[in-house]
Parts: sequence; C-alpha cells; structure tokens
Amino acid sequence: MKTLRLSCLSLALWAAMASAPARAACDAAPFIQSAGAAMMGAARQKSAAAFTGVASRYTDMHSIALFALGQHRGSMPKARQAEYVALTRNFVGRFMAKHSSRFKGTSLTVTDCAGSGKNTTVNARLSGGQKVIFKLYKTRGGYRVRDLSVSSVWLAQQLRTTFTGVIKRNGGNMDALFRYLKG
Repeated sequence: MKTLRLSCLSLALWAAMASAPARAACDAAPFIQSAGAAMMGAARQKSAAAFTGVASRYTDMHSIALFALGQHRGSMPKARQAEYVALTRNFVGRFMAKHSSRFKGTSLTVTDCAGSGKNTTVNARLSGGQKVIFKLYKTRGGYRVRDLSVSSVWLAQQLRTTFTGVIKRNGGNMDALFRYLKG
C-alpha cells in the first residue's frame, strides 16, 4: 500500500513537472490577447496608421526588417538602418491595412502555447475562424512578436520575398528598396 501511494505521488509529481513548461509558455496569453485586440481594432478601422501603431507596440520590427533583407543584409548601410526599419514599419502598416479583411473578428482565443525559455509559439483563432500563429520571444519587459502567420502567410517571410525581389530586380541597389518602401 505504501509503495502504491509512493508510486502515485511520484507519478503526480512527474506529471506536474512535465507540464510546467507548457504552463509557463501560456504566460504569453495575456500579451497575445492584447496584441490580437489591437490588431482587430486596426482591421475594423482599415487604417495603415493603426496597423503601424500595432507593429510599433507589439513587434520586434528591427529583427523582422533585418531578416527581410535576406542575403542583402550586409549591404544595408549602418547609417541608414534606423530609416530602413521605420520605412519597413510603415510598409507593414500599409500591407496589413490592405489585407485587413484577414484580421476581422470580435475576439481572439489562444488555442495552444508551445516553447520554453525565451521562445514561444502561440496558436490562436479569431472569432471569424482564421488561424493566427505568433512566434514570440521574451525580454525583461515582456513579450515581442518575432513573426506572425495569418491565413498561412508568414509576415517576415513575405517581407523577405518582396524586399529581396525588389533589390534583385534593381541590380542590388539598396536605394531602389528605399524608394519602394516609401511608395
């Protein structure tokens, strides 16, 4: 009997420890709820400025923008990086406003959280049924979105395809990307 109780206690303790990382990862749910509400609000407004504000508040736009340069990252002059990140943020606002119908909904429900430590992936659904996946990382100040997938389109990868295409079509000229982003 004592062995059975000890085995049950050990099993319960093991199960609690095994699920601890999953619970920790779900600590991101309030952040995602807030980001989702802001995103849906911007979608209702169909406003590039509102989406730019969401990107500024919730994303790591610096990392996303540098990722989007792909193999051309080393060609970005350090002196123009801040300008490039700001232009990318505004471009993302316009892009998301153009596709705002994908973000329609009245609520967002977190369906799954995975990951541990600094990297977390959160799956969610908008009330309209659209699946949204957030790739996050944790900082001292909270979470930041590193990438986002809506309707199976990853934002950072879409930016990379677009930006590297512009650079490639213009013979590697970074100024062409700046002109495109200002468009």
